[in-house]
Amino acid sequence: MKVTLINPPLNIQIRKRRISSVINNLFFNSPPLGLCYLAAVLEKEKIPVKIIDAAVENLGLPEIINRVREFDTDIVGITSTTTAFFNAVELAKNIKKDSPDVPIILGGPHVTASPQHAFSFDCFDMGVLREGEITLPMLLKALNDKGDLRGVDGIVFREDSGLFYAKPREYIKELDVLPFPARHLVPLKLYTPQPNDERALPKLSMITSRGCPYGCIFCDKNVFEKSYRSFSADYIVSEMEYLVKNFGAEDIAFVDSLFAISEKRVEDIVGQIQKRRIKVSWTCTVRANTMTKKLLKKMKDSGCWRIRLGIESGNDEVLKFIKKDIATEQVKNVANWAHEIGLQPKGFFMIGHLVDTKKTIEDSIKLAKSLPLKDITVQINTPLPNTLQYSVYKQYGFLTKQDYSNFTFWQPIFVPESLKESELIKLHRKFYRSFYLRPVIFWRHLCRIRSLRDLKKYIKVINLLLHLFFGKA
Repeated sequence: MKVTLINPPLNIQIRKRRISSVINNLFFNSPPLGLCYLAAVLEKEKIPVKIIDAAVENLGLPEIINRVREFDTDIVGITSTTTAFFNAVELAKNIKKDSPDVPIILGGPHVTASPQHAFSFDCFDMGVLREGEITLPMLLKALNDKGDLRGVDGIVFREDSGLFYAKPREYIKELDVLPFPARHLVPLKLYTPQPNDERALPKLSMITSRGCPYGCIFCDKNVFEKSYRSFSADYIVSEMEYLVKNFGAEDIAFVDSLFAISEKRVEDIVGQIQKRRIKVSWTCTVRANTMTKKLLKKMKDSGCWRIRLGIESGNDEVLKFIKKDIATEQVKNVANWAHEIGLQPKGFFMIGHLVDTKKTIEDSIKLAKSLPLKDITVQINTPLPNTLQYSVYKQYGFLTKQDYSNFTFWQPIFVPESLKESELIKLHRKFYRSFYLRPVIFWRHLCRIRSLRDLKKYIKVINLLLHLFFGKA
């Protein structure tokens, strides 16, 4: 059976003006590693597979359908987050119209979180819930053998009487059994980092763990829940070595939710990097409550050049409410340590929390400006279905829109009772202007410009900054 796995196109939303230059930019940073893992497993099983990343290739629906035809596809798999679900539906409808006998399998966070909503659209035939690396090959075998789908754990599918939910599949305990993602099936040259996140090219991405044990109320944990599993240090560093040797990687971004869950885990990884003398720079995401200055120094010595620090708010009461399990004092310590060591700390904030007010958002702006951060990302809180905050948001404010295609984290979907939608938009733009339009930030970036290429990459980001500062791009 020939399988085509598809990351839906963005241009549907662009055409309907539901997407900003910010979101458009974000989709070109990294390949869909989830699809790449699935494809690698299928290749190991000798199942012919193709990946179409319609987002990064900017493909229209006719082009995608032509590729599906050309491959003589027997099964189509589409991945989708809640934000991109509108695109997945449009894509599936058009594939069904062209090839009505080709089954369409839906995977990804949205079908896991909201299978009833996903299957209210009859363009999907089956859904893979949670992880798919074991489930998908078994589902394909059952389809090929015309077997009973009820015996395949981890799926949902249509019956005459409604939806049938198979037994949930257990999580993969030992992640090292998985092959490296099939990056050779995606156009790696098209994935380019944000100019201020670029140190050297090619820059590739890796996932070194799955899940997160923390209970932040805004986080979508539907696929992995609160389980946390890590690839071994040997596996992780072997994959780094593979990326350097086979793809010429000069820089690697670890894009899992939480790279530095413990000191021992990080020390094992950096120890292997140094032992094998792998020459590649890297970045990762950390929490303020798991970092020490000594650990940051070890990371720097093994090639780390930037940490991404999840801060979310500059108000301790808000941090307690969202169950972040950190305090602003810890954030200050880690950011200052990183700066002193020579790392380039980047802060991630969110405004519009359920209990946010103008004052608490101003506290976040004040904290960001007080820290030695080189860059920030500021998103707008969006209560996704099945998150902890979604079940209680009505007590604290209201949703401005119900259509999931608007759930982008870059426009107000939820408005706290003490604020107006227009105020959130203004505060979001003020956050970016207040942080970036300062001499110290100009200086921090100017010090990093050492060539004409460096200058050109900053010029490329002007359109993005205009949108963030003034909403004009």
